[in-house]
Amino acid sequence: MTLRIRACVKTHPGLRRTNNEDSGFIGRRLFLVADGMGGHDFGEVASAIVARTVAYLDDHLSLFGPERDIVGAVEFADQRLARAIENNAALGGMGTTLTAMLIHHDTIALTNIGDSRAYVLRNREMIQLTHDDTYVQMLADKGWLDPKLIPQHPQRSVLLRVLRGGDDGGTAEVSLHEAVPGDRYLLCSDGLSDYVAGEAIQKTLASTKHAGKAIDRLIALALKAGAPDNVTCVIGDVVDEDSTPTVDGEFVGSAQELGEGAIEAAEQKVAEVKSSGTPAGNSGMLKSA
Repeated sequence: MTLRIRACVKTHPGLRRTNNEDSGFIGRRLFLVADGMGGHDFGEVASAIVARTVAYLDDHLSLFGPERDIVGAVEFADQRLARAIENNAALGGMGTTLTAMLIHHDTIALTNIGDSRAYVLRNREMIQLTHDDTYVQMLADKGWLDPKLIPQHPQRSVLLRVLRGGDDGGTAEVSLHEAVPGDRYLLCSDGLSDYVAGEAIQKTLASTKHAGKAIDRLIALALKAGAPDNVTCVIGDVVDEDSTPTVDGEFVGSAQELGEGAIEAAEQKVAEVKSSGTPAGNSGMLKSA
């Protein structure tokens, strides 16, 4: 069986930020959210580079299957980050999360690095498909922290793994899922999941048929909660191939604003930071924006 995902993507900078370091993409086969690490560490550049690089999968599937394709795309994106950092040491602190899924026939390949998330709504029941690569989630996994305390923990934003052009994040772990007509997928940055309760997310996904309107309502809930972070959502509905038209890929956030010239934009920003006398951040701390 050949199925498709009819999707919508939207982003909002939040109430406390002047720039948007998130990137999102929807295409015919590929759907992703990337959340750049903030400050002078050029998070918007990292998310744009990764989103633009991985998005080539939307038009270029190999004979090796979606799992191998995603692994190769993530590795290549991390290599592009590494080359950008090698060419300009001031970019050394940049990094990004990535949650991406690729549909092929009736199979969805899903990868996650960092604390952006993927959920599926099936028969009105919502299931989180990804596992946060965070310090507090690791504590909870080991039984050292009550999971109920994660949302209030002062170190909840400390990441154990991101893409940053190094050896710690460039290997993608991929899970395979059966695509079922009627399923609804949500990919989101932590600007949503950190501030809107799972029950509210589930209710919105289940009660709002139109994907774009559902995203609008989710973003409104994040804004009502204070939304200090960028908020990016992709909602995709699994449908029969004949019931959805072919669409061109759509980028939002940094990937749209910076385009293919993300590295050049970073170099210009480095020059501006140096001329202003403000030191560019290059912290080894992995902390979500």
